[in-house]
Amino acid sequence: MKRKLLYIFFSAMGTILALKVLNMLYTAGVFKTLTPHLQGTIKTIYTTMPGTEDMDVDYQKGLLFISSNDRWEQLKGNPVEGGIYLLQLDSGIVPRKLPTTYKGIFRPHGISFFSKAGGDYLFVVNHPSNDENYVELFQFRNDSLFHQKSFSDPSMCCPNDVVGVDTDKFYVTNDHGTKKGKMRMVEDYLRIPWSYLLYYDGAQFKKAYEGLTYGNGLNVSNDGSKLYVTHTTGRELLTFSRNKETGELKLIDKLNLQSGLDNIHVDDEDNLWIASHPKMLKFIGHAKDSINKSPSQVFKLIPATNGTNYIVEEVYLNEGEQLSGSSVAVHYKTDFFVGVVFDHKVLRATLTKKP
Repeated sequence: MKRKLLYIFFSAMGTILALKVLNMLYTAGVFKTLTPHLQGTIKTIYTTMPGTEDMDVDYQKGLLFISSNDRWEQLKGNPVEGGIYLLQLDSGIVPRKLPTTYKGIFRPHGISFFSKAGGDYLFVVNHPSNDENYVELFQFRNDSLFHQKSFSDPSMCCPNDVVGVDTDKFYVTNDHGTKKGKMRMVEDYLRIPWSYLLYYDGAQFKKAYEGLTYGNGLNVSNDGSKLYVTHTTGRELLTFSRNKETGELKLIDKLNLQSGLDNIHVDDEDNLWIASHPKMLKFIGHAKDSINKSPSQVFKLIPATNGTNYIVEEVYLNEGEQLSGSSVAVHYKTDFFVGVVFDHKVLRATLTKKP
């Protein structure tokens, strides 16, 4: 009888483990069939910047800010300085690296452009080393970045993206709850919701939302009344109503797009542009070796009139030969741009008008 009970127990445990593995493979997109397409035509692919992980637009002046960092060299143990590049969108000139007054080691990640009272600012997540994480605030003027302030806190263990809502207020995602070690891998593969969102209110950091699985992209609507967050292994876009006075959030919608969502861009018409990793395990392989390709995907989300639902369009899908590991997509006039986590590429395409 005892042996029979043990057999039943271990059989049940084996079944549970097999189901968990199958679920992990399913959510990672292993069984997904991809049909590559582009809702437009490619204009050019810029190849002068490594790791163009995030971008943002100054719509008033027609400027594209590009966060760049050579993550492949960093993973090899050869960390190099990154930078912010600028592209004048109506000129067609290639992007150029912006000079900065920042004195420390600069390895940018997520960025956010913000204007107030005639001043232009850029918030930048910065990882000077494996043990240091900051949000840097710059003022942009005279084609240069003038460093204003560095923000840091023990609660900001693993910052990924940032969105500024004032010159001294911002939200920032922690993509993990575990800073490093084996538990970080457990957190990833078991999709444990330890990631969270922080809000800096001008005086202190506080948790604004918890329970994310790899919290990643972050942005606000143009009027500041809504905040959007993606969590990558959660595969969801979360929409919050936002109190503009206190910064407090209320979750009003969850949308599962069946893909590993990355950064969010909100264009001048309040449409959301989200780059994504439809096959997340292939992205892990791409991170280890450039010879491994990772599919790229771009969604355009048009908010419905009720303020919560969206009309979803898949604007771009590629197996990875053209563009691997898409992390951000932005829209400007008739064009859209796609950046990547590792490669030396930014794709620029012209949208096809719908009949």
